[in-house]
Amino acid sequence: MQRSAETISASLKKVPPFPPVAVKLLSLLSNPAVDTNEVADLIGSDATFTARLLQRVNSAEFGFASDITSVRRAIALLGLDTTRQVTLAHATTAYAQGGLKTDGMRRCWQHTVATAVLADEIATSCGAFMNEAFTAGIMHDIGRLGLLVAYPQEYEGVIRRASERSLDVLDFEAEVFGAHHAEAGRMLAETWGLPSEILSIAGRHHDPCEGVELSLLRIVHVACRLADVLGYDVVQPLVRLEPRDVIAELPLRAQVRLTQSPESLARLIEERIQEFGPEHGAATPEDTLALLASAAPAGDAEPTDRAEPVELDAETAGESKPAGLDRLVVVWVAVAVVAAAAAALWILR
Repeated sequence: MQRSAETISASLKKVPPFPPVAVKLLSLLSNPAVDTNEVADLIGSDATFTARLLQRVNSAEFGFASDITSVRRAIALLGLDTTRQVTLAHATTAYAQGGLKTDGMRRCWQHTVATAVLADEIATSCGAFMNEAFTAGIMHDIGRLGLLVAYPQEYEGVIRRASERSLDVLDFEAEVFGAHHAEAGRMLAETWGLPSEILSIAGRHHDPCEGVELSLLRIVHVACRLADVLGYDVVQPLVRLEPRDVIAELPLRAQVRLTQSPESLARLIEERIQEFGPEHGAATPEDTLALLASAAPAGDAEPTDRAEPVELDAETAGESKPAGLDRLVVVWVAVAVVAAAAAALWILR
């Protein structure tokens, strides 16, 4: 049944909002002079984001000498860019969790991660928009997420039929829903109050880029198309291109760097897909409880020897353990809430 643009807009307004912590974090980190204490307080206000951040900083990737148990210390060690990547990737995974049960929806999510990783690599190669590229990439297809949440079975059918018939997916989406996923992304960005730059990228990432100016939109546009070329497409492109054909829109130095190692790009994407995947996107209930039980509240004073922010290859770091009756009460109230939620989910299964 074909729908009108008004119908799809009304349906998208009923879609559950993107995790509020993630939306606030986007707004907060858009300020270059952001106070890291504000970021810590925001992440520390949500148990699942706290657990995910602590899970990442205590992973084998960083190999710190002792457990990191405070949000502020985790942010100081990871840096704001990695903190943003972890929280937004977790939010996107959690938001799409229900839809990832099908192959079509899983491909949508993998395309999102691939685009974010490639946008980050392109920005680094160009020496521009390095703080914003991953965020823009992870948020570029929120319209697709919105459609899969609002119409999971129908959207799965759209993807399947577009693949089988070699149809232009944007045209087919517009025919079925009254709006394609980029238009749906713009609607959702407006509804959720996301920054204007995200609104533009969500709504225009498939538009051809005019001129030669390097913009964040151009970076995401190229990253999205490059993800398709590298095999992370949702629907196979009507015209098969080579990576060099896609990155021709970028400055020469970026073209040279990116064409030299398409295999390494694919490996990096796979690593991130595994890292951010649904099976790894959140700590297990047991790990979540353990992390929360040891976590220092974000507002607690830091140790006097608190480390300054370090690069991602920092080798060792220590951590003071939290103490105090009041803190334990707060922590175990959070633990009880998480345990109750986990039990409820187990029963509903």
